Amino acid sequence: MRRSTGRRTAWVITIATSGLFVASPSHAYLDPGTGSIILQGLLAGVAVAIGVLRHYWEQCKSFLTNLQRESRDDNNSSESELEQTSNTQTKS
Repeated sequence: MRRSTGRRTAWVITIATSGLFVASPSHAYLDPGTGSIILQGLLAGVAVAIGVLRHYWEQCKSFLTNLQRESRDDNNSSESELEQTSNTQTKS
């Protein structure tokens, strides 16, 4: 039964492909309304791409700023611990 399914699929693909070669040429045109819709779609795609890139750029900047702030905080806390230790030792 499996062979007949494979043959059937191959037969359908062969018929569909041969239909593409036999098709007669159409004498269609794109009117200005269609061109306008295509242009609007392209411009909308560009606008969306810019918005997405801007969003991820802001996230990247925020991540790097937080990373830099954390490293500063770590450095400041270690420096303050050293100062506290040295102050405690000098008082003793």
